[in-house]
Amino acid sequence: MGTLTQDMTRLRGEITALRESRDAFMEHLARQVGHMRAAFRKAHEEMAARTSAERGQFVSGMAAEVSGMLRGFHRAHRDMAAEVSGMLAGFHRFNAEAAAKMARENRAFVSKTARDVSGLLNGFHNARSKMAKTSKSERHRFVSDLEASVRGLRHEVASDLAGAREAWHGFSPAEKRAKEEVERRARQLAESKAKAEAQMRAREEAERKAKAEAELIAKQEAEKEKEEQLSATGRKKNK
Repeated sequence: MGTLTQDMTRLRGEITALRESRDAFMEHLARQVGHMRAAFRKAHEEMAARTSAERGQFVSGMAAEVSGMLRGFHRAHRDMAAEVSGMLAGFHRFNAEAAAKMARENRAFVSKTARDVSGLLNGFHNARSKMAKTSKSERHRFVSDLEASVRGLRHEVASDLAGAREAWHGFSPAEKRAKEEVERRARQLAESKAKAEAQMRAREEAERKAKAEAELIAKQEAEKEKEEQLSATGRKKNK
């Protein structure tokens, strides 16, 4: 047998061995892949079953938890609604009582203020009446004294004029003194009249000021009592 024949025989044997080895490898690989696919399929089925059971348990637990939460929420909502309703009823009742109490206090305050103002006005009118009577009697007395003084002065002036007519040709020292005395008394009378008029004006001004002060005091007292009443009402409401 020649060398080429031997080489071809050896090559043919190697090719055949390689084909058989490949076929065996492919069969072994197919068996292993089949085993792996079967194991994977089994693992997948087991995982699917386990996951389905766990998912069912999770959904069931979540449904139970959500149901419990909803029941708690509805119970809390019902309790809160009852509490709020009670609070609103109490608030409306308190508001009605406070309004009624404030109305009573306002009526009492207005009535008291009216009585106080009426008392102040009555006192003012009484004081004014007394002052008017006193001033009227003083004016009458002053006018009466002034009339008496004027009558006396007129009598003296008439006497002096009669003496002046008799002493046509001149005045004696006694007549000059009488004339000076008449002039002095006339000046005194004029000064007394001016002084009395000034006193009357001052008295009228004092009466006017007293009236204005009395009205101002009455107004301030009424405002002060109103502010105190409002402050007391505000403190009671805050309590």
